[in-house]
Amino acid sequence: MTTSLIAEFEALCDRHFDDIARAGVWWTGEEKLAMAAVARAAMTDRTAPQTGLSDAALEATRKVAADASSLRKADIERWEAEGMRVEAYVELVGVVGRLAALDTAAFGLGLDPTPLPTPVTGAPLEATVPGVGYVDGWVPTDGIAFPPTAYTAVPGATELWIDVSNVLYMPLEEMGDPAFVRDKATRAQIELVASRTSYLNDCFY
Repeated sequence: MTTSLIAEFEALCDRHFDDIARAGVWWTGEEKLAMAAVARAAMTDRTAPQTGLSDAALEATRKVAADASSLRKADIERWEAEGMRVEAYVELVGVVGRLAALDTAAFGLGLDPTPLPTPVTGAPLEATVPGVGYVDGWVPTDGIAFPPTAYTAVPGATELWIDVSNVLYMPLEEMGDPAFVRDKATRAQIELVASRTSYLNDCFY
């Protein structure tokens, strides 16, 4: 791994941990950092810290972080009935998913996980996206439900996911290029790692 690539990864971490520390659309910065702490504990079999998160948010965070293959639509509906709106769940998945990706990449690179920052005071935006709806998915999406639309019910969440994917996987616009090469790894090698990882994580997609 070259110095420039390490620098690119560290800059990615800086951007996303800064975002996690700040109020989002449905969660405060303090709540998002609490999710990150709970997710880290779940992923490493440690005792989770005490937080002010609701029972629904705690359960969802743990499940997404360490037991995602057991998630079912009924879980999301139950959390919504307990007061966590579905858009807040979508944002939660984005926070935990980005944290997991960054921490896993850091481990693979032989780096320590980025320390959780201090929360930045601020209120959530609480904005909805016009036109999203349930289209063969468990959460509302803009169009058909599949990975590129998974976060479209939350303003700005898709762009955050793309930023992580661009650095750790490949730019979205290169997805259709079978000859794509990243850091001397061919597309076939990249997809072999991706598919093996998906298999080990029981990813049904």
